[in-house]
Amino acid sequence: MRPVLSFVSLMAIGLITASAIALIGSTLTPLSASNSAPLLDYRSLSIGLVIGLMLSSLARLSWAEMPRRVLNWLWSNERNFYRAGLATVLLGVLVFY
Repeated sequence: MRPVLSFVSLMAIGLITASAIALIGSTLTPLSASNSAPLLDYRSLSIGLVIGLMLSSLARLSWAEMPRRVLNWLWSNERNFYRAGLATVLLGVLVFY
């Protein structure tokens, strides 16, 4: 639950900061001929924030030890793979017979 709350709070801080920057930027720039301030695209901003947070969380992983961890996981679940293979073969016999 804590990582989810951390992610949501970082998203909220990013959106608040972007909104503040957009408001400050719209007051500092002169209005165009149509008298409309530049709008902030919240959809693309949110997607950019999510991608940035995902990349920052992926950067925290230790990629050097990842192959060893994957092999250890495969080795510890060897029996489950055997069972799944056997179940697949038996289901194949039942379906195609």
